[in-house]
Amino acid sequence: MASFPPPPPPPPSSPPPPQKQQTKRFRDLYNNTESQISPRVDTLNLHDHHTPFMPPFQVEGLARVPVREENELDLQANFGLESKKKSRKAQDFLENSNNNNSQISCVEFLQAQPVSTGLGLSLEPTAALLRLVGDDLDRDLQRQGAETDRYIKFQGEQLRQTILEKVRATQLLAISYVENKVLQILKGKEAEVEGINKKNVELNLLMRRLSSEANAWQQRAIFNEKVINTLKINLQKAYAQNMGVKEVHGDSEVNDTASCSVSEMKKLLTCKVCSVNEVCMLLLPCKHLCLCKECESKLSTCPLCQSAKYKGVEFHM
Repeated sequence: MASFPPPPPPPPSSPPPPQKQQTKRFRDLYNNTESQISPRVDTLNLHDHHTPFMPPFQVEGLARVPVREENELDLQANFGLESKKKSRKAQDFLENSNNNNSQISCVEFLQAQPVSTGLGLSLEPTAALLRLVGDDLDRDLQRQGAETDRYIKFQGEQLRQTILEKVRATQLLAISYVENKVLQILKGKEAEVEGINKKNVELNLLMRRLSSEANAWQQRAIFNEKVINTLKINLQKAYAQNMGVKEVHGDSEVNDTASCSVSEMKKLLTCKVCSVNEVCMLLLPCKHLCLCKECESKLSTCPLCQSAKYKGVEFHM
C-alpha cells in the first residue's frame, strides 16, 4: 500500500483564526488527502469491523436515518473539536498504513463528513455528487426511454406497413383471380350468344327461302288448278260436242269417239306407277301431276322426267 505524508498538525487550542483562513486550511487538507489516496482497497470484510455507511438521502425501501440539525452556535462551538477529531483520524490512518495494522479503513476515512464553514453551512460533496450522478442517470434514462419509444414506434410503423402491403397484395390477387374467372365466363357466354345469333340468322334465311318457295308453289298450284279447271271445261265441251255428233252421225261413230276421248282422259288422270288410282300428288320441283298418294310416298324421283323429287303436294281434283 502506498504511504501518505503526514497531515499537517491540528490547529492550536487558541482562539480560532479568521473564518476565511480556517476554511481554506480544511479545503487544502481535503484536497491533499484526496489527491494522495491509494488505489481501491478490498472491502470484503469491512463490515466486520465498521458499521455500513448510511447515505444522507432517502432510499426507497429503507428507513431514513434521522440527522440532527445543529444551529450556527453549535457548529461554531464544536468547530475546534471536529477539526481535531478529523485531523487525528487522518493522522492515525496515515501512521498505521505503514505498519499494516491499521484499524481505520480507507472507506471510513473517505466517507463524506460534513465540513463546517463556521457560517452555519455544511459542505456535503458526496450528496452533491450523488445528485449530479442521479441527474445524469435521469437524463440517460429519459434519453434511452425516448429512443426506445421512437424505436418501438418505428418498428410498429414498419410492421403496420408490412401488414398493409401483404393485405393489399392478397386483395389484388383475389381481385385478379375473380376478374379472370369473370372474363372466362363472359367469353363463354359471348361465344354462346354468337353461336345463337348465327343460328338465328341461318334460320331466318331458311325461313325466308322456304316462304318464298311456298309462295311460288302456291302460285304454281293455283295456276295448275286453273289449268285443270280449263281442261275440265274443255273436256265437258268436247263431250257435249261428241254427244251432238252422235246425234247427227249415228251411235257407232259417236261411241267410238267418246270412248276414245274418255279412255285418253282416264289415262291422263291415272297414276303412272300403279295405273289404278287417280293422280292427286304434284311433284316438286318438276311440277308433274302423275302419281297417287301411295305411290308418291314410295318414290324419290319423278316417273316422267326421272328428276329428283323434293316434295309432293297433294292436289284435289
